Amino acid sequence: MSTVINGAGLPLPATASAPTRISPAFYLIWLGQFVSMVGSSLTGFALGVWLFQRTGSVLDFSELTVCSTLPALLLMPWSGSLADRWNKRLILVACEAVALACTAGMALLLWLDRFEVWQLMALQAALSVSLAFQAPAAYATITAIVPKASFAKAGGMFQLANAIAQFTGPLLAASALGAIGISGIVVFDTVTFAAALVALLVARIPATAASSDPARPKRDALKDMEWAFNYLVERPAMAALYGYTTLASFLSGIVVVMIAPLVLVHHTEKELAWVVTAAACGMLASGIAMMGWGGPRKFTPSMLGLAVLQGLGIAAAGWYDSVASMCVCAFFATLCNSVLTGYMATVWRRKVPRERQGSFSALQQGVALALIPLSAFIGGSLAHYVFEPALMPGGFWAASVGTWFGVGHGRGTGFLFFVVGLGVAAAVLPAFFHRGLRRFDDEVSDAL
Repeated sequence: MSTVINGAGLPLPATASAPTRISPAFYLIWLGQFVSMVGSSLTGFALGVWLFQRTGSVLDFSELTVCSTLPALLLMPWSGSLADRWNKRLILVACEAVALACTAGMALLLWLDRFEVWQLMALQAALSVSLAFQAPAAYATITAIVPKASFAKAGGMFQLANAIAQFTGPLLAASALGAIGISGIVVFDTVTFAAALVALLVARIPATAASSDPARPKRDALKDMEWAFNYLVERPAMAALYGYTTLASFLSGIVVVMIAPLVLVHHTEKELAWVVTAAACGMLASGIAMMGWGGPRKFTPSMLGLAVLQGLGIAAAGWYDSVASMCVCAFFATLCNSVLTGYMATVWRRKVPRERQGSFSALQQGVALALIPLSAFIGGSLAHYVFEPALMPGGFWAASVGTWFGVGHGRGTGFLFFVVGLGVAAAVLPAFFHRGLRRFDDEVSDAL
């Protein structure tokens, strides 16, 4: 039996083990996080401009990515276990407070004109530590305050918030940089973090009570991570589904880092902005669709058809060179990917026991974090050392592939998109003939 923590942190008796309607706490937390997402989007754009103007080095962006992801990746095995066993509200509040302190410190250093690149790296590492503990706790919290039938709607709302932040953030930041400068933008972000913290302090969030059964084995972080892995292994259909979606995500991640070079080789920065905006619109549309539709009540392999369509959209983006066609492909591929990602999140929430949501989420998010730098490195290396040279005049593929795909600057990157897109589609196709996936909901019963 779980308890509910009120705004003052006092336990309230729980009347049911699962919610029957979306808790007001969810809407309060969502609003706070939405405001914070917008502020962070502005800051991310402004800091990117600041870093490039300060150093002019692309390598610094790679180092910033490492500082932003590596600490979280290393801590995920422990943070997921703690999210299952500790008071989730306290974890979320503490992490939001750390983020607030880091952003406020950044604002102060900028105001004093004493902000340096190493300080940015250090603060990003601290924010990554905060994220490592916040993400599994937030995942488990949403499961606790949202009824099973509304998981897709809740996921759609967060997708919508993220899409709006990505859509408006760069545009607002570009205008705000001239009006209030980077220090003003970071101060605004500090205020948004404060708003998110207040929302968490006020919201009522369920907390998992510690087991008082002395016969029950004690849990630790490594055993919890092992449990999450074994939970997949013991359910072949679930492991297969996770494998298919993870492979598709990895392959599509290979080309994400190449979007800007693909567009800019023949087009302007303004036209790149149109392509990025089209992708954000695809995410926005997916959030609206998930909120209104909610997805099917049961999993069907046909849902993986979205990954096939996403792959075809990626392939088409590499084949066609016009801005209009790339905008259509970006919208289409992002829409399919976001709807599939949102729907799969509802599947995992239903199939994993409530008291293990944090551990399973940590496994998923740890894998996702590991794939980001790996896929980016592979994509960049393949484009730079293999595909681009091979499709230049006189290159290894110029007389074969080049006769129908074209040669010259950018065609190698385009061909990489084409190959990876077809790879995404081909990787998922066997799932339609997987016997376990056709009977997924019968073989893997709901845990909630």
